[in-house]
Amino acid sequence: MGVSVAEYLGQRADIDNYVIQPAEQGAMCPFMNAPCSKIQQGYEPVCSVRKRTGELWITCRNRLCATLKTVSLSSHQIDILTKIARVVYGTDQVSPSDIYVKREEPLKASSKANYNADYIMVRRGDTKKLVVEMQGGGETSGTGLITEQVLKWRNCENRSNRMLREEVQKAGTIETNAWRRQQEQFIVKGNVAQMSGGAIVFVVGAPIYDYLRSKLDWTQFKDLRDYTWSLAIIGIAEDKENKPVPGPIPLKVDESRVLFTNYGNFLQALTNQGYPTPGAFSGEFTALDGTTVQIP
Repeated sequence: MGVSVAEYLGQRADIDNYVIQPAEQGAMCPFMNAPCSKIQQGYEPVCSVRKRTGELWITCRNRLCATLKTVSLSSHQIDILTKIARVVYGTDQVSPSDIYVKREEPLKASSKANYNADYIMVRRGDTKKLVVEMQGGGETSGTGLITEQVLKWRNCENRSNRMLREEVQKAGTIETNAWRRQQEQFIVKGNVAQMSGGAIVFVVGAPIYDYLRSKLDWTQFKDLRDYTWSLAIIGIAEDKENKPVPGPIPLKVDESRVLFTNYGNFLQALTNQGYPTPGAFSGEFTALDGTTVQIP
């Protein structure tokens, strides 16, 4: 347990040569061409936090690559989508003009319900069509405690970045919840992509990638990067190549956290968890009238 504010309205908090200022109502999100949705909802604009290990955990749904289709793509979104395209299409010779996307595109799931794909992506001259889903991170435990810390900083006349990034010891990240919320989306949208002749790409923050890897036997998945794949999971991590400067924390595709495989095999691995436990169905049972009985 224990997290600290990493970004506040797109400004990294781990440097001291620039003092972050409290955000005002109507402030623009630095990651998309629209006002910050957190501020509009009455929340403090914390984009991401750091775990005690130093790893980045994205807390705002718009931080990784927002999907709002009523505004033009920002330079940040174009950069992230281009990085993803270069990985999934297997070449660095991809420019933004080569990639076409649709945002929040409806996908037919049943006669009663539809889902929206975050992005549909195609490359000029390429037959591979992709459903691209984004899940940078998720909620934290102790969110109220993080807000208290930020308000304490906001209301201090002598505020500093060091004060903003003080560790909130009883707050933490919840990888389990982030993945659980995505499983239905993953299953349905992946199946729609399969039936429509496409593939699904799941772009996740590094902690979610690591969580999935810890829950599944990664060795059972064939590496199909150079073959016909139908599922890609791409981990996004902090880019630490350059010295930190004021502004957003740069992100990159972490090549050590990339999986290209078969969607069906991955789906089977998700459902084929657990081991036979026949002992759970025998032994001493309690009847509803309070008596006990032995069942072989």
